[in-house]
Amino acid sequence: MKLFRKDKKGVSPVIGVILMVAITVILAAVIASFVFGMGSKVKSAPQAQFMLEDAPQSVNSSGSSILFYATLYGGEDLKCNDLKLQVVDTSNGKSYLLTWNSSIDCFVYNWNKTLGKYEMYAYGDGNVLKDGIINVGDMIKINQTRPLISSGTTIEFRVIHIPTGTVIYDGRVLVN
Repeated sequence: MKLFRKDKKGVSPVIGVILMVAITVILAAVIASFVFGMGSKVKSAPQAQFMLEDAPQSVNSSGSSILFYATLYGGEDLKCNDLKLQVVDTSNGKSYLLTWNSSIDCFVYNWNKTLGKYEMYAYGDGNVLKDGIINVGDMIKINQTRPLISSGTTIEFRVIHIPTGTVIYDGRVLVN
């Protein structure tokens, strides 16, 4: 009994040619996308360097306590509409996500009907954030209107770039 017969062929030369043409067309399409710039349209997240500072236990004019300061000291100017600020209490893992509110020019977390104000917010003094941009050198104050985070807690602070879903800054500060 013979396993191979000389009169039967395994693969047709036509199929081999079709496969080679298909591979060539796919490679040409991939190379063309990079040459003509289609591959470069992917958005990249901006670069940002913040400096975090504990705020001395103080109460501002609205009765809120300032938790800490975040100063953009390097990188690019940041559009507030493209950002979310995340404050995480490391003692219990509770996370507070502050989103941009252009009508009051600050980042806010959770409107409290009883208090008649946001429970946590981030704002700048003077013209800081008034144009909807965090410029290099701008200081943002992160406040709480009721005691969400207690003194002596380490806070994780993240800046999230919404269009790319990228964390562009992640740092820690001890709140006293």
